[in-house]
Amino acid sequence: MNAFEDAKCSESIVSDTLRSLTEQARLLREKIDLLEAGQHLVRAEVTADLDKLLSTCQNLRDAVLSEDSAATWTTKDELCALVGRLDDTAAKRRRYLDLAQLLSAGTVSHRRERTRLERLAQRDAAVAELMEISAQAAPPELPGPAIKQWLNWACNLEDGTNDAELQNLKASFPRVDDFVRQMEIELWHDGPESNSPGGSSASPKPNSGAKKSKIPSAPPIAEASPVHSEPIHGGSTPVHSSLSVEESPSVQSSQTSVMVAEPEPVAEPQPVDVPDPSLNPLEVGKPSFFSLDDVAEFRRFIEQAKVTSIRGRKVRALLAISQWLTPSDQNPVLHPAFGIRAQVGYAGTSDLTPVTPEEAESAIEADEDLLLLTGGADLLRWGIAQSDKEQPFAVASVPRLNKDQLRSWFVDLHKIALSEPQVQDIYRLTYGVPLLVGELHRLIIPVPEAPPTWLGYGIWTEMKARFERRLPTLGQELRNGSATVRLTHRELGLLKMVLIASDYSSNDAIVTNLTDNWYQYHPPELPAMTSSDEESVALLQILGLLPFRKDPGLTAIQSILPFDPEDPVRQIASHL
Repeated sequence: MNAFEDAKCSESIVSDTLRSLTEQARLLREKIDLLEAGQHLVRAEVTADLDKLLSTCQNLRDAVLSEDSAATWTTKDELCALVGRLDDTAAKRRRYLDLAQLLSAGTVSHRRERTRLERLAQRDAAVAELMEISAQAAPPELPGPAIKQWLNWACNLEDGTNDAELQNLKASFPRVDDFVRQMEIELWHDGPESNSPGGSSASPKPNSGAKKSKIPSAPPIAEASPVHSEPIHGGSTPVHSSLSVEESPSVQSSQTSVMVAEPEPVAEPQPVDVPDPSLNPLEVGKPSFFSLDDVAEFRRFIEQAKVTSIRGRKVRALLAISQWLTPSDQNPVLHPAFGIRAQVGYAGTSDLTPVTPEEAESAIEADEDLLLLTGGADLLRWGIAQSDKEQPFAVASVPRLNKDQLRSWFVDLHKIALSEPQVQDIYRLTYGVPLLVGELHRLIIPVPEAPPTWLGYGIWTEMKARFERRLPTLGQELRNGSATVRLTHRELGLLKMVLIASDYSSNDAIVTNLTDNWYQYHPPELPAMTSSDEESVALLQILGLLPFRKDPGLTAIQSILPFDPEDPVRQIASHL
C-alpha cells in the first residue's frame, strides 16, 4: 500500500479517543446490567470505571474542539459524522506531508550548477508551502494523482490549457507551481544524488535499482554550540582509561560510538571495511539513531566473527545501550525496522529483549556466536567494568537526539503530522535525552498499534503539561527505578555536581571547578571528582545525561561541559 493509500486509511487522534470511550461505556453498561440484576459489585471499582469514562469523555471533547473549535453535536450519530470529517482532514493532511517528504528526499541534476541550485531552492520553497498548508485546521484537497505519480503529472501540465486542476494549482499553490512549471522531470531523482559543484554531468544518472524507503534520512546538521542551542551529540565518546574511541569523520554521524577497553589488532582475517552497502539503512534513505561509525563497527565485527574462532575475535559481544527501552518495539534500539539489529544486519539468535548483566554473562559463556545484546544502564555499567578482560565489548548507544532525528522518529516513522513549532517543543522539553524522549513518546503514542495522525492545539498543550508533571517521577526512577534506568549513588552525585558547577563555570573552567576547585562548593556528601570517577562519568555521557565536548584525546572527565540553563535534566536532578 503506497503512502496515499495509507493516508486514506489513517485516522485522527479523535478516532482513538472515541474508540476508547465506546469501549469503556460498553464495559460500564455490563456492570450496570449486573447491578440491575441485583448482583454484588465492588463500589470502588464501579466508581473508578465511571470516573475513567467521564475523563475519557472530556478528553474526547477536548480533542474534537482542538481540531475544530466551532464543532457542535448532540447525538452519537452526529459525533460519528464529525469524527469522520476529522479523519478526512487527517487524510488530506497526510497527502501534503507525503508529497513534502517525497520532494525533500529527492534532488535535481543539471549540467549547470547555478540552474541546479535554483531548482533546489524552488523545491525547498514548495516543501515549505506544503508544510504550511498541511498545518491549517482544514487544508484544501491537493489536486492531482497519487503521490507516487504526482510529480510526473505536475511537471507535464501544459500552460494555456483550461485544465481545472492546473488552474487550482496555480491559484492555491504558487510556490509548488513555480517549482513544477520549471522542473524537467528527466532531471529529477527520487533519492539523494551526488552532483559535483561544477555540474559536470550533462544528464541525470540512471537509478541504481536499489529499493528506496519512503522515509528520508535526516540531512546533515552544522555543528552546534556545545552548551547552547542543541545538546551535545558526541561523534565519539571521550577517551579515558577504559574506553577507546574513533572520531566520527562525518558531521551527519552524530551519535556515540565506544569500545570498552583498547582492542588489540587482529592480524587475520583482514577487517571488512565496507559491508554490503545495500544493508546500510542510511544509504537507502532510512533514518538512523546510531552513527555510521557504530553501524560500520558492529558490521565489521559481525563479518569477522563469521570466519574467526571465538579465541581470535576482538570482542566478546556487541552491546546496544539506552535508557529508552519501552515499549519493547517502540524505541530506537529494539525497533524491528530501524533498531540496531536491522541496521547492522544481525541474524543471530540472541534474545530480542533487554538482558541483565548476569544473563549477558551466561549467554556469552554458553554461546560461541558473536552475540548482540541490548540493555540499559546496568548492562552498560557491567560492560565498562569488564574493560580489563582480554576480549572487550563493543558498545553502541542512543545518546541525545538532534531535532532532525526527533522529527524523523515522530513524523517519518510514526506518521504523526507535527508542525514545526511542535517539533521545536519536543526538543525544548527533552533536549533529545533518550530517557525524556521515551517518556514523551509514551504520552504521544499511548497505544503503539494506533499512533495519532495529528495533535491538535488543546491535546498538545495538555500533553506538554503532563510531561512536565512527570519530571519528578523520572527523577525518582533514576534513583529507585528499574535496573535499566537506575543510577548508582555516586553517579547521581556526579550528575548533581556538574549541575552545581554549571551555574558558576565556563566551558573551559568546569573541569577544574569539579576537581581542584571543588572545595569552593563542597557539599559534604559530594567529594571532588577524581580519576576513579572516569567510568561513572563516561556512563552518564553515553546515556545522554551529561553534555560533553567531542575533542579527541580527552578523558571522560576532561570532556565535561556545563549544562545549558534550559536543559530539562536540571529539573529531573532537583528531584533526585
